[in-house]
Order: sequence, then C-alpha cells, then structure tokens
Amino acid sequence: MTAAKSKLLPPVEELRARAVNSRTGMDLRLSPAVLRRLEEVVNESRERFVIDLAARLRKLRTSVQTVLDGDMTQQDMLALVFDESLQIKGMGGTIGYNVLSLIATTLNDFVAGRTELGRIQFEILQLHIDAMYVVIADRITDNGGILEDQVLSGLRAAVRKFG
Repeated sequence: MTAAKSKLLPPVEELRARAVNSRTGMDLRLSPAVLRRLEEVVNESRERFVIDLAARLRKLRTSVQTVLDGDMTQQDMLALVFDESLQIKGMGGTIGYNVLSLIATTLNDFVAGRTELGRIQFEILQLHIDAMYVVIADRITDNGGILEDQVLSGLRAAVRKFG
C-alpha cells in the first residue's frame, strides 16, 4: 500500500480578512481602556498566584521538616518536591517571576528520578526552597539582577557537583 501524496493548501484569505476587519471581525488594536482592564486582571491574578506559590513553598518546607522528624520517607518527600517544583516552574513564568521559574526548574531537575538524598543533597534541596522564598518575599520579577544570577549559578553548580 502506498501513501497518497500530501498536498499543501494555501490559507483562505476570507478568514484572514474577517479576523482583522473591524466591520465583520475582531479589531486587533486594543483601546487604552481595554488595555487598562487587561492589566488589572493580570495584576489581580498575580496576587492569587503569589498566594498559591507561598502555600506551595510552605508545603515543601513542611515536607522537609517532616522527613527530619522521621514522619515521612525521603521517597515521598521527593515525589512531592518533584510535583510542586514543576507547578512552581510553570506558575513563575506565567506571572513574570522568571528567576523563580529558573530555580524551580533546577530543583525539579535535581530531584527527578531520585528516591533518597545524602546530607549535602538534602541541604541543596533546602537551599532551593529558601531561594524561592526570597524571590516571593522580595517580589523579584523578571530575571532578577546580578545577585539573583549569582545565586542561580551557585545552585546549578551545586546540582552539577553533588547531583
């Protein structure tokens, strides 16, 4: 059996015309009032995201303490850290906390596939959580500055060396 030859179809101009035609479609230029309202919605959402991020970080810190107290296995904690860091990674980028997303990515990569940690690896995990707390507490948006870059570089170096 031979596959039929694929055929590329040109875009339908009627759809493009309707999409940008202010009479029969949507005008892609947003008015200042609509832009202000969109900014308000994003800012309101950002606060909810930050509250959710703080709750996730508390959950991570609590799980670390629970392991130290002997009430949780490292394997369960690592599964939780993997899931939560993945969520934080996505949320950080969504609301403009890029440095938070980068730290969460490093943490997620660090714990991926692990079932236990040594003492130094455990400390590296805690440093990631503490760094994310600082980002949220100080509301460090975008990629941060020189200090944040150095912290991220240090975390990455620790992961490479002790991962």
